[in-house]
Amino acid sequence: MMNPFIAFSMDERKKIVAKDPSLKSDIGKVGKMVGEAWRKLTDAEKSKYKGRAGKKSTRKAKKERKEEEGAPAGRKEKRKGTRRALSGYMKFVKAERKNVMSANPKMAFGDVGKELGKRWRALSDADKKRFA
Repeated sequence: MMNPFIAFSMDERKKIVAKDPSLKSDIGKVGKMVGEAWRKLTDAEKSKYKGRAGKKSTRKAKKERKEEEGAPAGRKEKRKGTRRALSGYMKFVKAERKNVMSANPKMAFGDVGKELGKRWRALSDADKKRFA
């Protein structure tokens, strides 16, 4: 849930940046300005942001609100596409990565990939067919 300060800051940031667009990239300065403006507000002025702050902003909450308003429950569930079969090289990598990593535990990720490529190129065509 959003607290009243966050609700206020969303509005106030827009006003500050509208007055001086050069502040758009200076997040720290804008944040300080928002904080100062919040501290100057009276409790009565702050209370008007409590109503907005009580709303949940999660996806689940938005879906629940739509359902309450009579909107459809949601889109149809996406079908999971069929996966393509792994290539011979990917089957080789899957099998051989453990060997490379155990022989060279401190090897960087990119270097492991290079070593696997080197080993794949060194295989004969007959050996590559085992992974096809």
